[in-house]
Amino acid sequence: MQGIAMIRQQLQALLKAPLLHWEQFEAILQPVVFPAGEHLSEAGKTANAIYFIEEGIVRVYTIHNGKEISMDFAFPGNFTTAYASFTTRQPAVVNLQAVTPVKGYACYYTDLQQLYHTSHQSERIGRLIAEQQYLRKYNRELSFLQYTAQERYTQLLEEHPEVVQHIPIKQIASYLGIEPESLSRIRKKRNT
Repeated sequence: MQGIAMIRQQLQALLKAPLLHWEQFEAILQPVVFPAGEHLSEAGKTANAIYFIEEGIVRVYTIHNGKEISMDFAFPGNFTTAYASFTTRQPAVVNLQAVTPVKGYACYYTDLQQLYHTSHQSERIGRLIAEQQYLRKYNRELSFLQYTAQERYTQLLEEHPEVVQHIPIKQIASYLGIEPESLSRIRKKRNT
């Protein structure tokens, strides 16, 4: 499915109503491509775009005591940005990096704000996307309280089987809140 059609389908599903001003929204979507390893957004800089991932995987990470900590991954069909920075216009504390080559669309802050002023439905869509992101974060935090690392890994594999093939073990382990050695043991145990 083409990226623009994917976005329209996602927004239609979120809204649960006809898209009234789709042409205006489509007009502000800018195609973007990032090679593996490139940053879409960097800590210390203000995030100026929300990205829709059509192909590839994006990692959201921060650095603590010199160590990279993976906080989230965005997969095809996901929206991603440094949301706190994007909404507050303050420098980001997280980085967004292409784990694999990424193809998608960017929706820039100023364009989105102008659209919000002209379309109540667009404003509602923005709120629904923010709510969706909040729920993703909430469910991730809850999983740390309710599930073991092995259960979190199993759930990640069930939801996104491409993880094992494309994301380095070190990044997956960090995302699960464990050391790479512990993840190796979990993987070995799953395969026996």
